[in-house]
Amino acid sequence: MAEDKRYKKLVGNTAIIGLGQLGSKVLVYLLVRLYTAVMSTEEYSIASNLTETATLLIPLLSLGIGEAVFRFGMDRSFNKKDVFSGGFVAALMGAILLAAVIPVLCAIPYMQGREWLVLVYVFASILHTICSQFLRAEGKFKLYAVQGLLNTALVITCNVIFLLPLKMSYVGYVLSVAVADLFATVFMVIAGRLWKHFDLRAVQKSTLKEMLKYSIPMIPANIFWWITNVSDRYMVTWFLGDAENGLYSASYKIPTLMMTISGIFINAWRNSAVDERDSEDGALFYERVFSAFTAGICLIGGCIIAFTKIITAIMFDPSYKDAWVNIPVLSLAMVFFNLVSFLGSLYIAEKKSSYSFLTSMVGAVVNVALNLLLIPTKLGAMGAALATFASYLVVFLLRVWTAKKIKPFRMHMGRIGLNSLLLIAQVVVILWSFPYWILVEGVLLAALAALNCKPLLQMVGLLFGGRRAKPASAVEKQKPQE
Repeated sequence: MAEDKRYKKLVGNTAIIGLGQLGSKVLVYLLVRLYTAVMSTEEYSIASNLTETATLLIPLLSLGIGEAVFRFGMDRSFNKKDVFSGGFVAALMGAILLAAVIPVLCAIPYMQGREWLVLVYVFASILHTICSQFLRAEGKFKLYAVQGLLNTALVITCNVIFLLPLKMSYVGYVLSVAVADLFATVFMVIAGRLWKHFDLRAVQKSTLKEMLKYSIPMIPANIFWWITNVSDRYMVTWFLGDAENGLYSASYKIPTLMMTISGIFINAWRNSAVDERDSEDGALFYERVFSAFTAGICLIGGCIIAFTKIITAIMFDPSYKDAWVNIPVLSLAMVFFNLVSFLGSLYIAEKKSSYSFLTSMVGAVVNVALNLLLIPTKLGAMGAALATFASYLVVFLLRVWTAKKIKPFRMHMGRIGLNSLLLIAQVVVILWSFPYWILVEGVLLAALAALNCKPLLQMVGLLFGGRRAKPASAVEKQKPQE
């Protein structure tokens, strides 16, 4: 029953993180109603673009060190004090880049007078990331979950104060996140006694060199991901204006709820992926978890697509009612984004950051090219949504190919193909909205549930002792699916 404990540990870690983050994250999504009621579409566009610009700068100014702190912090061959302190040294090195970044930001008309907001956001995020990733590496999931709960509670509180009585608009929107990150960082340092791991004299040049060797390829990878995730909003602003981008940015909020839910699992899964990378039956472990994850994420995506109009009516102010039309395609895109994120865990476990760089680069190129091609057409913002879907699909296929080289395990591509066809059919039906479309959506959703019930039930059986693990010899005989 040794294997069953691995699944239970994964689910247990996911549950701990989920208890600390899921409910509070959902509350943040409910604030979308507040954002769309208090800010105009133009102001919401500015707020979105400011935070996304900050997201671009974070990996640059931190030298991508957050992932290295997590990965090397889990490696028993490295001293934890060395790793944690090295993370701050790398961040300090990256901060020197501020001298070059500030004039660049000031030169951008869109940023003039707002650059300080971006830099405060970036600084707070880097400190928060280093501390939170180190907690994960130490396996302190309860404390990690508590700080996540505190962080989100602070975001909500600051949003309410800054947006309602203080009427700070997009300034309050951005500052809410920065203030929350700073307070959560102070909490982690005190509650996790992280100061005991901080000693600049303990930093070994060899360790810092290894960490940077791992993290630096993550910088362009993160930039390429930023391009894939965000370039559409900048191009919608460029071609169609702030008002249209405000609607498009709002429509992004619904599909990214899927990312929030799956992100909780991915955080726990990365620890398990590292722990089980050298186990005899690791391929079988990866296969079962990936199958159950794929089934769950496809069902969530299908539900969001089917209930798009209802969700939009509840969460958005009536002035944003037209935003619903982009949500089905973006939801389909987010399904593949989550599958891409799962496979990216293999790169972290095996320290293959170069694969992350290459696959994300291809995705960025595809995304930008299709945005330039489709947004100026009659498709408008829908062209941006289609470009996002296409780029994630391409990256997914590339990562399937590279995963076979790193960790060969069956991915059941036939089932993924059928899921994709059903989800695409759902998108077409709801966008077309012909008579009895609601009935057809129900049938398609039921078909999705039937297709995905087997891997989910298998996982339940493993968790509750319904099935025993296959012997190692059976794993060795398994051939990865072509």
